[in-house]
Amino acid sequence: MADIKKVILTRVRVLYGIFVLIGMLIVGKILWLQFGPEAGKLKREAARITFEQITIPAQRGDILARDGRLLATSVPTYHIRMDFAAEGLDDDTFRKGVDSLALQLSRFFGDRSAERYRAMLLAARADKGHNRYARLSPRRVNFLELKQIGAFPILRLGRNKGGFVPEEVPERLLTNGSLAQRTIGFTNQAGTQLGIEGAFDSYLAGEDGSALMQRISGNVKVPVGGDTGVEPVNGIDVVTTLDIDLQDVAETVLRRQLATGGANWGTAVLMESSTGEIRAMANLTRRSDGSIVEDYNYAVAMNLEPGSTFKLVSLITLLDEGDMELDHRIDIENGRAVIGRTVVVDSHRGGGALTLKRIFEESSNVGFAKAVNEVYAHDPGRFTSHLSKMGFDKPLELQIPGEPDPVMWRPGDRSWSGMTLTMMSYGYAIRITPLHTLAFYNAVANGGRMMRPLLVRELRQYGQTVRTFPTETLNPSICSRRTLENVRQCLEGVVDEGTARILRNPLYRVAAKTGTAQIAQDSHGYRDAAGGRHYLATIVGYFPADNPRYTMIVCMKTYWRPGSGGTYYGASLAGPVFRAVADRVYAREVSWQPGVEQNPRHASSRPSLKGGNVREIRRVADKLAVPLSSSGNVGRWAVVHADSSSVGLTGVDLTPGVTPRVTGMGLKEAVYLLEKSGLRVAFSGRGQVLAQSIPPGEPAPRGSVITIVLGNE
Repeated sequence: MADIKKVILTRVRVLYGIFVLIGMLIVGKILWLQFGPEAGKLKREAARITFEQITIPAQRGDILARDGRLLATSVPTYHIRMDFAAEGLDDDTFRKGVDSLALQLSRFFGDRSAERYRAMLLAARADKGHNRYARLSPRRVNFLELKQIGAFPILRLGRNKGGFVPEEVPERLLTNGSLAQRTIGFTNQAGTQLGIEGAFDSYLAGEDGSALMQRISGNVKVPVGGDTGVEPVNGIDVVTTLDIDLQDVAETVLRRQLATGGANWGTAVLMESSTGEIRAMANLTRRSDGSIVEDYNYAVAMNLEPGSTFKLVSLITLLDEGDMELDHRIDIENGRAVIGRTVVVDSHRGGGALTLKRIFEESSNVGFAKAVNEVYAHDPGRFTSHLSKMGFDKPLELQIPGEPDPVMWRPGDRSWSGMTLTMMSYGYAIRITPLHTLAFYNAVANGGRMMRPLLVRELRQYGQTVRTFPTETLNPSICSRRTLENVRQCLEGVVDEGTARILRNPLYRVAAKTGTAQIAQDSHGYRDAAGGRHYLATIVGYFPADNPRYTMIVCMKTYWRPGSGGTYYGASLAGPVFRAVADRVYAREVSWQPGVEQNPRHASSRPSLKGGNVREIRRVADKLAVPLSSSGNVGRWAVVHADSSSVGLTGVDLTPGVTPRVTGMGLKEAVYLLEKSGLRVAFSGRGQVLAQSIPPGEPAPRGSVITIVLGNE
């Protein structure tokens, strides 16, 4: 018995010793890990595995229209991922639900068959070690779709048991589709941020926060309490000057005219005259397949020779610096003259000695070339110095990027030659953007004060204004008061009697200038091998002319070659866009419109008649007891004119190859006569014809496009 006790005691002592030794080894190992030479590295690795400092992204600020409506905002979207090695996802659960899950995914995304989804799911499960967070579909889903997917088989079990891991990805949403897309901006494929998004990124982005997370069982992360994190600061909202309704009108009309006129690209910008705030900025490109997209900001970034719209600058220089008068007469030599080494030609030939005012209204290149050379031929530096004084050698320094520096040659430059002054007089040998041209014309509308175009008016955070961007004056006075009054008369004359008659209407007065500039093709000159030329058709002006509220420019680039038909003139190609936008602005500005008792249409009890077929006009006149008068044989077709005592008929000239007069006619009659003359017709508005882009009596090449504007007299 004693021996047995002794043996047991010995064994216990041995075991005790072993346990003590093991304990000492464990303690030693702990001390070694805690304080040994590798202790610091091991502590850092443990902290990295257990704790993780994650970034909490700030919410990007919104971009708003001037009335607070959303233009761009950020919304949460989700990538659908699945953890095929989730701890709670057993093989039995996966096998039972994989067929149903594949079928639901196929029905929802529609990008592959249920069999292909099943094969993908089985392959991912078989290699689950490498498929911890595999994406089930490349398409991102919104929150409502996420809820639907979260109810699918297997995924409905959640993250641990079903491996469902949605990954949130913020997406920038343009709330009005592609409306003002290029102006609002985006990040292109090279990572360059454009438009307002790029220019105001530091405000919109906000400041990201951070949080310390700890991993627990199941690879779940939970935040660590205490002062271990930083709250994100959400981005600031940017309030633009854009008017959604006017932007929509500008883009719609420009899109239609690009398609109708076959132009390559176009831009239309509407500016509030007194402040320089931009109410609409449309930029559209027509691709070779006929689709029309907004992929480039031509208004801001396209530096081209402006053509005849620059004659306003020459006119102001002649009047203000050259002391020339509007009644100064110049012989335009029937529209063709040799000035030095330069042959100058007018697009419309004819005429002898004209006043400077009439030369401007008819946009005579010869007239302006001779006028500028008469004053500045011996000292061209005076001319370019005055252009510099008016700001044509400096950029506008806009709020968004992309504006190039103007290109303006001076005497002594390598590019200056004996032809340069002559070419500059009518808008060549100088390059500016459409927005620069608009800003200058706006100065005329604004009493001589040139404003910097404004696209962003304020910044808001949580609904409170934190910064405003006031209007800025670039030049307090571009010319004297007398010169300003004279050029305003000239601009109104262009609409009343000159090249912009398409803008003439009985409701409000417009002051404008047209331009048709050939675009140089680098070293190839202005004409290609096929005899074709690239043109920039422009119309720019302000309205109402007697009390300007808005200034607008429309530029359209087109290609024309002999025999191709179509039009490339500023009035006929760009004019209808200007007219349609201006009409919409007028229609919504109730304060501009006279009361019923002031409207001359309601002042007479005599019914009004439209022009057209003479037999129909006489039948209607008999029914309404309207007396008619006519001089001579008016033929089959006539236009109607009235005075205080009678209504008269004037026959329409239907000579082949000549544009007939259709003003005052209804749409049906006008289209019939114009198409009979071989013209293609585009129209806007409703009622009777108020203006036609090709004046009556002008040559009508077969296939050319003529635009008619309709309204109610």
